[in-house]
Amino acid sequence: MAMQRLDFGLSDNPGEAEEFCKLLNRSALSICYGLPISLRTEAVLFLYKYSQNSVTEGFNFLRKYYSPSYSILYWINESAHALPWENPWLTLLLESHSSALLLHSLDDHLTDGSLRANHIILQLRTEAWTRYAQSSKLFGKEVHDGVLIADEFIDRYFKSIVDLGIAESLEAHLSRFRSQMGIWSLQPYLLARSFFSKDQAELVRKMYESFGVAWRLLDDYQDIGEDLENEDISSMIYFLPEDKRQDWKRDKKQEILGLIEEIQLERQISDLINSYLNEASKLAEDLHLPKYSNSLLSLKITEPSRA
Repeated sequence: MAMQRLDFGLSDNPGEAEEFCKLLNRSALSICYGLPISLRTEAVLFLYKYSQNSVTEGFNFLRKYYSPSYSILYWINESAHALPWENPWLTLLLESHSSALLLHSLDDHLTDGSLRANHIILQLRTEAWTRYAQSSKLFGKEVHDGVLIADEFIDRYFKSIVDLGIAESLEAHLSRFRSQMGIWSLQPYLLARSFFSKDQAELVRKMYESFGVAWRLLDDYQDIGEDLENEDISSMIYFLPEDKRQDWKRDKKQEILGLIEEIQLERQISDLINSYLNEASKLAEDLHLPKYSNSLLSLKITEPSRA
């Protein structure tokens, strides 16, 4: 049974943000140098492999992420004060965000079993969390109520990741994911709170979360077969008739895949993803972030192709 293959459109390249991207990559790699000397080389090699880089081509951790997940920081700063990224305060922001992106990815793969834990990975994860907590707190000290905001985002993150059952609705499920984004939506929110009004910062969070939800929906659609095999609940279950949701099981996999084809789920998901990207893009325009808006629109799904 051939399902439609969905993917984002072409994302923008770093362009003006190229030097910023290099600093963010460097920050991610430097997490390894907080480890004991005996673990550093293996940790670096692991990150190169995990990021699908070869040692000869250089380290680009950001290739695992769509550009709006990190360029948001660049464009907020550029639209406000264009402070140099070597500024010690912004260095803390880079440390916090690079750690958050790594933690989000590692935690996801460690908990679903696709990444096997070992001493190096566990130490790397611990070091990333330590750096994240420290840099977020130090950055937050320079923002009104910043430390309290950081504590709130982190607490909401931990509450959401231990709640993995079926929610009442798709919207409730996606609301939970917005909380799961907390450790990496914190940085753009705090930066916006330092440069913009509180209301504008809330729009930044809404914009960033809309992008995140679009990405989550795409990722869940691409992983339907794997999630059914592992019996992992994803957002895709909410598109099934209520009386069929209990059949989200390994032994009902072919039946569910047939139903997905029948209800033309790929069209529903494409339209929903594009609606979230349109919403995020409109908010970016309202916030006078036109280039970030364009990068969001560049991700819109056009015509699905047969896998």
